Amino acid sequence: MCDVDVVLVPEQAVISLRGPTALAEIGRQMRRLRQLAGLAGLTPAGPMTARFYADGGDGAHADYDVCLPVEPRPDGSVPDAIEEARGALLPPHHALRAVHTGPHDSLHDAWRAVREAAGARGYTQAGPVTEVYMRGREAGVPPEEYVTEVRLPCAR
Repeated sequence: MCDVDVVLVPEQAVISLRGPTALAEIGRQMRRLRQLAGLAGLTPAGPMTARFYADGGDGAHADYDVCLPVEPRPDGSVPDAIEEARGALLPPHHALRAVHTGPHDSLHDAWRAVREAAGARGYTQAGPVTEVYMRGREAGVPPEEYVTEVRLPCAR
């Protein structure tokens, strides 16, 4: 079982691409988002994430977006739109977090751990669940060495 802690996720400037699209397309979506950030002259400021707006999905289509944290402009803003991508300032929030090491198709134990912790601690979900890809394919490591944070935004 994964250890679960409560973290404060700070405000974050991001650009994002939203589905619904097949989960198999998530890598292509991430590559496109990095390309759009480069075209706009934005500097990445953290690992890529995916936010899921509905549980499950049929695999063919899922309601999610991929987000790339970026350095905000000098005035603190991010572009509203870069072609099909959208910019946003995500508000600070608390989340239950578990860290998973291994392939992405084995994240279910980490998700079960944060959901069980939410129930045991009296928290309710307060936003889209998030996977933060701390180390993955782009780092050139095998799937057994991927590191993913799973975050369940929470409130009491």
